[in-house]
Parts: sequence; structure tokens; C-alpha cells
Amino acid sequence: MAYSLSNENNVTETAKEMGNPLLKIDTSFRTYLNVYTRSFDNHVVGGSLDYAFDSDFAVRQKLSGLGGWGRLYRAITTTDISEEGKDCYMKCIQAGPLKYPEVYDILKKCTERLELNPPILLIKETDEPRIYSLKSDSFDPSVVVSTGLLDMCTPEELKFLIGCECGRLQNNHTAYNFAFTYLNYNKDCYKPKERSCKSPVSNQLLHTLLQWVRFADITADRAGMICLDEPKYFGKLVCDLYEKGYTDFFGRKNERMGFEELFDLYDKIRDEKEPRKLAVDSSIPSIRRRIVAGMDFLECVTLYKWRMDIKRPDYQLRSQQMCDIRCNLIMGTDGEV
Repeated sequence: MAYSLSNENNVTETAKEMGNPLLKIDTSFRTYLNVYTRSFDNHVVGGSLDYAFDSDFAVRQKLSGLGGWGRLYRAITTTDISEEGKDCYMKCIQAGPLKYPEVYDILKKCTERLELNPPILLIKETDEPRIYSLKSDSFDPSVVVSTGLLDMCTPEELKFLIGCECGRLQNNHTAYNFAFTYLNYNKDCYKPKERSCKSPVSNQLLHTLLQWVRFADITADRAGMICLDEPKYFGKLVCDLYEKGYTDFFGRKNERMGFEELFDLYDKIRDEKEPRKLAVDSSIPSIRRRIVAGMDFLECVTLYKWRMDIKRPDYQLRSQQMCDIRCNLIMGTDGEV
């Protein structure tokens, strides 16, 4: 036994003398925590993530001060989301290394790029092409993907959609998404398992929620872009998705997106310095203006802070603040979702 220990010590000393790189690695938890926290803190500005659209946060703050919101929010967070989660965990298949490994790998790549702890990935067996996210105190954050969506999408399209939902989890959108289901805005809006609040939604609350959805899309799209292998193809990818018949959580669909027309529109305003000339014709549906606003993020320095593996353009990029101002002008102020 003494000889064995002596021999082991000699091997260790020899390894140190030879400069074994494995022995130089600091594996302490404190070092890991410092590195992880420092990395993520670099992306937090004023309590919110730097890629998040400022109007998304501002309208959520406005909602909290409206009459009736407190009652609706409590009903959603204490009952609706919990019931939906319970139903999904009972009926869905949890993806992992052995079940739906390709989709699980996409989720891992998205969470790696967004510096997010991986949520639970649940596969729902339904032909409807749907994806949404859930977050509650009673269960782990989850992303629910339908088999219909898996059949419809390419791996890169799935990467974008799953990345968007990871962004929604990261920016606490779940309760607000579920609040939208109370508006009966259109027949294709996702209907959750439970809607426990029986009080009618006031016109002011309705108008503000409709406004928020458009701004929340910009935040989610930016998260999805950060997750893409090649973010420059964002516009074409989203247009292709809708043209294939994709219907989002809010029930919106448009099979005539027309990427070429939208790209030409963006190309005209890409280098525009005068804000008044950035206003996009209000006759263009909001769902299409969203693509134009999303493409503006490709010129923003924030994207390249998150994705340092992507080649950065050799011209001067816009600041996050300037990008947000431009996006507000592009999206306009109409009440259409």
C-alpha cells in the first residue's frame, strides 16, 4: 500500500514537471460562477437584456398600472399556466438525447447562444404547426413543440422558432402571451387548457396588449436571430415559414409575405438618417413590417456581441438605442397585431 501511494505521488509530481495542461485547469465552483456571471452581466442593461426591444419592456410596465390587469395577471400565473403545464406534462413526450435527439440538440445550441439554462422540451402530438413556451413557479420553464411543426420546418427554421421561445422565457413573456388569449382577437389564436378569469377585458387593456404583442415579437425575433447559424437569412426564413402555412401562438398567418418586396423596402431605408423618412406605409400589415424591423438588427452592434463567432461587417454598426428608435418608427403606432 505504501509503495502504491509513493508511486502515485511520483507520477503526479512527474506530470507537474512535464507541464500537464489538465493540472493547470481551475475547476473550482467560484471560478466557474465568476466567469459565467461576468459573461451574462455584460448583456444586462438597466435590469433587462441588451437585445430586448425597449418598447417591449415599456408597454409591460404600462400594463401593470392599468385597472383589471392585476386580477387577470394573478389568474393567469396561479391557475392558467399551471393547468396548461400539467396537461402538457401528462400528454407530451419529453425530448432528450434518446427521444427526438435532433430537436433536443437544436434546443441546446439555442440555449448555449443565449446563455440560458436549457428549458424542458415537450413534443405535443398534433397536426397543428404550433410552438409556445411556459414558465411558472410550479414547474421548470418549458418549450412545447407540435409534431406538425416538426414535419413542416427545416432544422434552421426550428432553430429560429425555438430560439424565439427561449427569448420569450428569458424576457418573461409567458403571462402576457396567455393574457392575449382572453381577447378573442381571432379564431386561430391558441386556446390554453384553462382561462380562469371571468371578468371582461377593458378596452384600454385590450389596446395595450395588442400594442405589446407587436413589440414583443421584435424581442423574440432578435433572440431567434442570435440562435441562427447565419442570421443574415432571417427575413427569407420567416417569410418562407408563413408561406408554408405556419400559424403562430397569436393566430396570425400570411401566405403572401413577399420577401423580395420587403427586402427592397428595407434596402431603401437601411442608411436613412432622417427619422421621418423611416416611417413605413401603414397599409403594409404589421406582420410584414416586423420583418423589416427585424432586418435592422443585422446592422446593430448587439447582435455581434452575442455572436462573436460571426464575421462582423467592416462598416460602423448602429447602437442598440438607435436600432430601437428605428424599429419603433418602422412598426408605427397602429393597433394592428
